[in-house]
Amino acid sequence: MAFPKDGVVVAPAIEPADYGLFSVAKPTPNTLADEDRWIRTFAQEWDTSIYSAKNWDDTDTTSSTVASDATPTRHTQIKPFFIEVEEQISTFGYTALDRFDRISRQIKGVTQKAIEQELWDGAVREGESHENIALAAASATILNSGTALTAARALALLDYKIGSTSPCGEQGVIHMTRDVAGLLSASYMLFHKEDGRIETVAGTPVVIGSGYSGTGPTGATGATATDGNKWIYGTGSVKVYVGKVDVVNDNNGQAYDVSGNQNDMKLKAIRPAAVYFDTTIHLAVRVDLTS
Repeated sequence: MAFPKDGVVVAPAIEPADYGLFSVAKPTPNTLADEDRWIRTFAQEWDTSIYSAKNWDDTDTTSSTVASDATPTRHTQIKPFFIEVEEQISTFGYTALDRFDRISRQIKGVTQKAIEQELWDGAVREGESHENIALAAASATILNSGTALTAARALALLDYKIGSTSPCGEQGVIHMTRDVAGLLSASYMLFHKEDGRIETVAGTPVVIGSGYSGTGPTGATGATATDGNKWIYGTGSVKVYVGKVDVVNDNNGQAYDVSGNQNDMKLKAIRPAAVYFDTTIHLAVRVDLTS
């Protein structure tokens, strides 16, 4: 292969983690038609929160409750956020690379991890008091009274509770960090599917997020994530929306940083995103990685 004339070998493509959020919740960039509108806010309708569901006998005298909620959630307001990638570089040698193309590739490559981070910790939405909820929000139902379990016991309990908690018996989604997944794979509790995702033996899809921190619900005992202490979550279905990449600078002249006359160029790319889940299932269990 001939060496490139400009002396720069093309960068290898950024490959987001195989079993991350996008393996379970495929981004839908065009479902919400008008991007100028959905990036401000939009409402998500839900059918999974049921006012009353019962089984009756044929004489209407005996019944058993399947699901009940005096104040069912019929829709939620979703507030998107923005992913930003910025680069600063000296003008010396600046033209050796197509910086606009490079920063576009970078923001596309980091998108999955950025969305995973916001889904788990929710720094933007909690800082701005948005209505949509992070995995680590205080509203999560903590299983086993917050006492840590082995990874295998934690997964088994969470998988069971997802089915029993869901008013409709939905499959749900499990969220975990890579170290927890490593322990569970050794015990054959996670299975790789041919469609490129991981599931439990019960068929519950699992997100193994590189952007997941492993922290517990806000205010919970032992919420801090450490090498030996992590949390995993169970939720309802997860939705992801991403918008188009926008490189803020139209040309090299606009990229010039005039502050201090340092001969630096600054580039910035942004894209809108939204991530949220059906909160009829929102469970958390603490994992002891040392046991």
